[in-house]
Amino acid sequence: MPRVCKVTGKKTMVGMNVSHSMRHTKRTFLPNLQKLSFHSDILGRDFSLRISTAGLRTLTKHGGLDAYVMAKPVSRLTPEMAAIKKAIEKKNGKAAAPAKKPVHKPTRSARLVKKVEAKKAAAK
Repeated sequence: MPRVCKVTGKKTMVGMNVSHSMRHTKRTFLPNLQKLSFHSDILGRDFSLRISTAGLRTLTKHGGLDAYVMAKPVSRLTPEMAAIKKAIEKKNGKAAAPAKKPVHKPTRSARLVKKVEAKKAAAK
């Protein structure tokens, strides 16, 4: 089972131990994972998740598992959390929202457009 947080995506990192004599030896930094169960009010069941303490703070800040999952777009969720979101949307009868097309910025800035319009108005 990989050591990865289901909310934040934090995983094992590699670094160096540095001794007083400046010798470097490899070591791993493990995320502070906790196995906790969260209740989904909408689905009426519990989900057992391995999440980091930072992930726990995130879920608490958003107001629980359901609120967190519904607030985030699917592209920002881990596959496990995306599956929970899909189940919640199916239960609520909402179809998954289609992916939005990227918004392209205009070639000229709004400031420049205002300046040009002001010049045109002054010339009239």
